[in-house]
Amino acid sequence: MTTWITLLRRAIVSALLAMVCVLLLAAPGSAHAELVQTTPTNGQRLDTAPAQVTLVFSESVNLLDGGISLLNSDGVTVSTPDPTVDGHTVTWPMPRHLRNGPYVVTWRVISADGHPVEGAFSFGVGAAARAVPGAVTAAQSTAQTAPWQVVGVRLVGYLAFAVVAGVVAFLVWCAPDKATNHELQRLTRWALSVGLVATLVGILVQGPYTVGVSMGRLLEPHLVATTMRTPWGIAMAWRFAMLLMLTALIWRLYALSERTIRWVAAFLVVLAAAAIAAAGHGDASGSPLDLGIVTLHVLTAGIWVGGLVVLVVLGRTVERRAVRQFSVLAMTSVVVLVATGILNSLRNLHSFDQLFLTRYGLLLFGKVLLVAATLAAAAVSRAWVRRDRLPRGSVRLEAGLTVAVLTVTAFLSMTSPPPQVAATTTAGDNPAVADPASANGLALMSLGHEGSAGMGIIPATTSGSRLHLLLTDLDGQPLRATDVELKVSNPARNVGGIPVPMTQRNGVWVARFRFPFAGDWKAVLTVHDDSPTAIVTGGDFTITQ
Repeated sequence: MTTWITLLRRAIVSALLAMVCVLLLAAPGSAHAELVQTTPTNGQRLDTAPAQVTLVFSESVNLLDGGISLLNSDGVTVSTPDPTVDGHTVTWPMPRHLRNGPYVVTWRVISADGHPVEGAFSFGVGAAARAVPGAVTAAQSTAQTAPWQVVGVRLVGYLAFAVVAGVVAFLVWCAPDKATNHELQRLTRWALSVGLVATLVGILVQGPYTVGVSMGRLLEPHLVATTMRTPWGIAMAWRFAMLLMLTALIWRLYALSERTIRWVAAFLVVLAAAAIAAAGHGDASGSPLDLGIVTLHVLTAGIWVGGLVVLVVLGRTVERRAVRQFSVLAMTSVVVLVATGILNSLRNLHSFDQLFLTRYGLLLFGKVLLVAATLAAAAVSRAWVRRDRLPRGSVRLEAGLTVAVLTVTAFLSMTSPPPQVAATTTAGDNPAVADPASANGLALMSLGHEGSAGMGIIPATTSGSRLHLLLTDLDGQPLRATDVELKVSNPARNVGGIPVPMTQRNGVWVARFRFPFAGDWKAVLTVHDDSPTAIVTGGDFTITQ
């Protein structure tokens, strides 16, 4: 009879395996779409109105209804034809009679991996442009502030797939006779059910996430339709179909006793892994090689971690022969997992120096060194085992290095890859552009001997704004801050300081805020670092209707 201590031990081990699965599946960094070129360029002054505006991204993107807007000097949205997208390029026809004046283009699109990205740039027709600061012209991914519903349902879906993959792999290659085990049967049914539900819920929550509305609207048909028109939505539909076919095939697990069904089930698992990869960045570049690398990464992570879950569930009923066979399968999976993880991470480095000059690159380099040391320790352990000797020292070293690898992987999965250099033009590149300090939508604030702060307000209207705050030292380099506090006020209307919570993203502090009315506003900024004192500064900006 299973005691409560045994159940607790199994629960702890399963939880640890789930954490490992999450780390492994999240290991490849996601480099979301970046705006690399615009026509007109940011801040450019044109003598005549352009026939069209083009935006070129680093990967394929999908459009959202109303996601791209043209704002005039009064902050009013100009009526324009609908934009179109062809792979990386968005083409947007302009009105035939576009009046002279400065214009700001705000955009929000969906990356190939389903994450929304957004930004803004400006141009002028027969007038100086109100240049958008260069720090906020590149795509600002909202993936790092994804709602907990989106993050949670994806992680649950990954874990469910890992269990299914582990069960099928174990029964196909290691122990076909365990297909009649009742505990394994219950585990498989739970994993299949959770996987199907997580896939459906993931599709539903994707709509509000990408459009930027409340999760309470997740059942609205047009939001679901928007999701299903994207490559991410199509990949999720394929994933659901593969899991549904697996459910029909192995709901009664003893069906895997038949050789043909075992291989069909294995094939469906591979297709499900490919669908998960396609919903990420495997198809971002349109390369089958990239898709294959990510598919192998997802598949081997599932086989290894899911197989360990199977061993925990079966316990001592597993024969030594099956354990040895799984050991070979697990080692092969780990080798492929490491190789594909490194290849996938290296794709996000655009030059060799980024490996040593960026946080992402240094973490990746450290992970590679730790993985190499871990494999060396494992080789020493296996050499001792072949000599019938107990490898205590090397096993302890191997375990410690594995913990270090997982720790670095956790940090790497939460670190954005270095962005590509955008080909937009800033105010300093175009002498015809008006001084940004005098342009609406920008507040410049002095930090004394520490440097300065620049806050872009996009758009600077009462329709809702995105605030981007960049802190720099006296040499123009990013200034580190542990926290910032922002309050905005309008003295003319006796409106006191309204707190605006800000979060850090890729070195820029960002927030969303809707100004209640137009007029001259003041910003009061408090910057905290590791010292016991804080810097308080302020600046002015204008909000239009």
